[in-house]
Amino acid sequence: MTSRVHVRPAVLVLLVALASAVAQSFGRFSYALLLPAIDRDLLDSYALAGLVGTANVGAYLLGTVAVSVVSSRARPAALIQVGLAASALGLGLLTRANSAAVLAAGLTLTGIGGAFIWVPAPGLAGSVVRPSRRGMAIGVAGSGIGGGIVFASVLAAVLRASGGDASWRTVYTVEAAIALVALVLCVLLLRPAPHRDDDAPVRRGALRRVPGWIGLTGGYAAYGLAVSIYSTYLVTALEDDAGLSPGHASAIYTLVGAALVAGGVVLGRLSDRRGRGWTLVFGYLTMAGAIVVSPVGVEPLASLTALVFGIAMSGLPAVVAAHMSDVLTPREFAGAFGRATLAFGVAQLCGPPIGGVLAEWTGTFRLPFALAAAAALAGAALSLDVLRASAPARVAAETRGD
Repeated sequence: MTSRVHVRPAVLVLLVALASAVAQSFGRFSYALLLPAIDRDLLDSYALAGLVGTANVGAYLLGTVAVSVVSSRARPAALIQVGLAASALGLGLLTRANSAAVLAAGLTLTGIGGAFIWVPAPGLAGSVVRPSRRGMAIGVAGSGIGGGIVFASVLAAVLRASGGDASWRTVYTVEAAIALVALVLCVLLLRPAPHRDDDAPVRRGALRRVPGWIGLTGGYAAYGLAVSIYSTYLVTALEDDAGLSPGHASAIYTLVGAALVAGGVVLGRLSDRRGRGWTLVFGYLTMAGAIVVSPVGVEPLASLTALVFGIAMSGLPAVVAAHMSDVLTPREFAGAFGRATLAFGVAQLCGPPIGGVLAEWTGTFRLPFALAAAAALAGAALSLDVLRASAPARVAAETRGD
């Protein structure tokens, strides 16, 4: 009996990590990884590529609205299962894409599915551990994103070496198969033990009860702009601006994914010990520095800063989610995190088209990356509001301790 209670949260967190890989690594970030090949094979325009990428982000935004609306009536596990179904269907459609319209349709489905998976996922993972380990548990759940990016990067490099630019469809085929496996596993096994707050009424205005919620939400929006530009155009900037080979550029992107595996755990655990606000400010500042240096392509700085960016990229959402989970029930978390994600989604929606237009206008990716770095600095400044509220938040976490 004791063994079962001990193992169950670990299994749940690992299932959430697998679902997160499908939601973000496959449904969102694989497009950035495959963008040079997709552009040469199908689109032939970075501006058009940015608009197609916007379909995914826009759908993610709409999916976030939907999750926020239904979260008070649906359990987080059910939302994740619906998201996996939509993501698997979208990835399957991407394997057949022969035009920008079909490509956008597939990315739209994966965007909606990604929102249904990721918005409730951190709250579900954080609800099955004690408060002192909540940041780390949420970080582990998000580590699947990094693992998925590493897998997709290696797969893309191997297939591109033998099949050329057209191999991007094969990458999506493999990812669609993994998404189906994840769906089956989560339908069969994602059955968390009853939580003490499952039947509690969902209180109105949950987000506004989170200490420092304005700075938290604003910082998350700044994060969305910075990450969307960096992740969409890193490989392309390293190839076009820095003159790196496709293999070298993909290898640096793989380092971002490798760091994503550890970032949520590192910053999540750091926030458990040092406080959410302090960790957010530190994370945004390191992210800004990494963005400035990465696209220059000078080694070993390019690789080192890719690792730093990856740690911040996965760690910051884990800390944001842990700060909310400290004071909200799992179902309240889904609604509140969904509303905060709307700000993130709007900023993320703007990133790819703005970055593409600026790159075509200037003939370089320096200006888009400067904008991304400025956004990360703004995130650090906004997070000072969370830093001031961190002490009351930690008191609330101890009050709600298991």
